[in-house]
Amino acid sequence: MTADVQTPAEEESDFSIRKMKIAFAILVGTLFGSSILPFMAIAFLTLPMTEEFGWSRTEFSGGLTSMMLVGSISAPILGRLVDKIGVRVMIIGGTVLVGLITMALSLQDGSLWQFYAGFGVLGLAGTTAIGYSKVIGALFNKHRGKALAIFGIESSIGGAFAPPIIQGLISNYGWRGMFVGLGLIMLAVVPILFVWLKEPEAPKPPKSEAAPADAAARNTAQAAPHEEAPTSASAGAPAYEPPGLTAGEALRTRDFWLILIASFLALIPAMGLNPHLIPYIVSRGISVETASWVLSFSQLAMAAGAIVGGFLLDRFETAKVAAPFSLLTAIGLTLYLLLVSGTAGVALLFFAAGLIGFAGGAKRPMGTLFQLRFFGLKAFATLVGIQAPFQAFCMGVAPLLVGMYYDKYGRYEPVFVFMAFLMVITIGLYLALGRYRFAKDLTPKGAGDGPAESQTPVGAMADASAAMKQEGA
Repeated sequence: MTADVQTPAEEESDFSIRKMKIAFAILVGTLFGSSILPFMAIAFLTLPMTEEFGWSRTEFSGGLTSMMLVGSISAPILGRLVDKIGVRVMIIGGTVLVGLITMALSLQDGSLWQFYAGFGVLGLAGTTAIGYSKVIGALFNKHRGKALAIFGIESSIGGAFAPPIIQGLISNYGWRGMFVGLGLIMLAVVPILFVWLKEPEAPKPPKSEAAPADAAARNTAQAAPHEEAPTSASAGAPAYEPPGLTAGEALRTRDFWLILIASFLALIPAMGLNPHLIPYIVSRGISVETASWVLSFSQLAMAAGAIVGGFLLDRFETAKVAAPFSLLTAIGLTLYLLLVSGTAGVALLFFAAGLIGFAGGAKRPMGTLFQLRFFGLKAFATLVGIQAPFQAFCMGVAPLLVGMYYDKYGRYEPVFVFMAFLMVITIGLYLALGRYRFAKDLTPKGAGDGPAESQTPVGAMADASAAMKQEGA
């Protein structure tokens, strides 16, 4: 009888062949199977499409607005579907739809509603990519922060690969042929996703961390060897019930709103200053060529920051690790006020841009990891979808407000001061976050894991006292 007793499985390496296949599918899917390609193509389409159809620049820009608006509105719904139906069905179906719609955009006849509708559907279907973060979050245990960092800079990687592909297609086949070519590239990704993309799997703790419930389950299995344990869920559904809070439980926690507000405030400088940064630098006596090099340097610093942030997330068991990077951003924004022409001014500009880029990159993987460690996997995509409209609102409104201020007062300096003040506020928000509810393997923290906030909903009277103490820690 003792020979039939099963022992807990050893923890799978983060670098196993199985995990590397899944990670490769995610990397290819995000780079070449999502709406990133048509999003980046917009910059190359302004001249050919406005000249052919006689659209104004404002009318053409409405395509991007439609894409962002529809994507943000649909994100909460699609995020919930990803959690309920499963990652594979939603991502593969979304990839097919994005590819087909991209190809259909080659048939435009100059009607603006057709143009807006096409990009709106791209925003809708592309939002299914929320599921990629859920798989990555469940796939890695010991190196989750580094993995999220690497997969969080796909936009930078795409920025290097996409422009030559897009421009080459336009040069050889025109803008209509470009849409067809991009669509075919996206559809070519589908077989890779079908074979290698998997649903998130239940965490497998090491032998030393086996819970008493596991022993009871083994005894039951020994007593009834003729019964087979379920190995997977029904077709199209997640393979297991992931650990975590429900969306309603997470929304009733203080930590969710602290993370949401902090991420919202952190986006305001990044998005609000983006279209105005080069004009401001030039106004301080620095050439536009130098300003362009500064932006490229900032992107490199952002990639380096993302890797450093990922290492720190794996090293330190606290969300407060984000606070110092908000401080770096505030310092960088303040240094922009001191810009002058000449060598010293250029050196200061590179230093300030490097600080902001490095700090912004470091916080890229933090938002996703905080969602996982505070709320688990169960409602991950739903919660990310709930935050998407706030982020889209910031992306659309912040640049407009900065432009309106400049048009009225003719200067940017007070804007930089205000942005730095917002970053100081985020420092306080990060420091106010409680302790992680979930361990590195995303299992709920128990009594043997040290102090942690309870996984029980906020309204539970039995744990109210403990929860108050832990959140105040």
